Amino acid sequence: MKRAITWGVGSLALVGMTLPTIAADLEARPVTKEPVMMPVPAFNWTGFYVGIGLGGLWSDTTWNTTCLAPAFDGFGATCPNDIFAGTTRIFNDNPRSFNASGFRVSGYGGYNWQFSNWVIGVEGDWGWEDAKATHLGIPGTWSATFGPGADASSVRENWDASARGRIGFLFTPQGLLYATGGAAWQNKTIAAACGPTFPVGWCAVSNAASISTTFFGWTVGGGIEWMFAPNWIGRAEYRYSDYGDKSFQAFGVTPADSFNFTVHEKTSTAYVGLSYLFNWAAPVAARY
Repeated sequence: MKRAITWGVGSLALVGMTLPTIAADLEARPVTKEPVMMPVPAFNWTGFYVGIGLGGLWSDTTWNTTCLAPAFDGFGATCPNDIFAGTTRIFNDNPRSFNASGFRVSGYGGYNWQFSNWVIGVEGDWGWEDAKATHLGIPGTWSATFGPGADASSVRENWDASARGRIGFLFTPQGLLYATGGAAWQNKTIAAACGPTFPVGWCAVSNAASISTTFFGWTVGGGIEWMFAPNWIGRAEYRYSDYGDKSFQAFGVTPADSFNFTVHEKTSTAYVGLSYLFNWAAPVAARY
């Protein structure tokens, strides 16, 4: 009996000494939390956007002289004509291509509406370019016998603009393939200069003309965009534009040196761009 009591007292003492140690271990053990799951970014394409693009412009310009000395009553010129029949001036080096290429920087902006996997929108842009083509002689005004002398002509691309619609398909939540088309404007400077060397070249007196004009036409193209962050979009785009023909007269103040001509304008542009999208609307569910 005494032995059982002794064992019981000893067991109680052992338990008493052990409990504080266990409690201390429990207090020292750090409390852990379950890992926080970060939400997957929602890519919503609806909203206004503005951006800037860097690339190039390639122009396909055709100069065609149609009438020589139309303002000179002494020749009684009617157009189209070649007042120097047999000298083949108007058929020499005419029509002439003034193709040029150069750097282009542009700004663009618009609005997107997303419907499931489809994005439609409107966009406008304005671009400045540095592209010029210069040619010895004025097309259709000089003869092969006497040559162009010091005469020269040039075409320079200054700026372009467009107002277009867009439609695209989201092949992933971040990737958009799109087509675009609409109205386009191209501003250019057309220049001609000649000295008093006729029959060499064209002019009987020194003359110079510089015409700054804006062509109106249409443009179509397409590209790809990638939303690499919820508000930032990179793009690569190509467009083709055709502005048709426009007619001009040069040197009209000197009737004997006057001539009529047309210019046909086509351009291609290609660029990469970066835009910011103000997409405050709720995310749009899409199917893939």
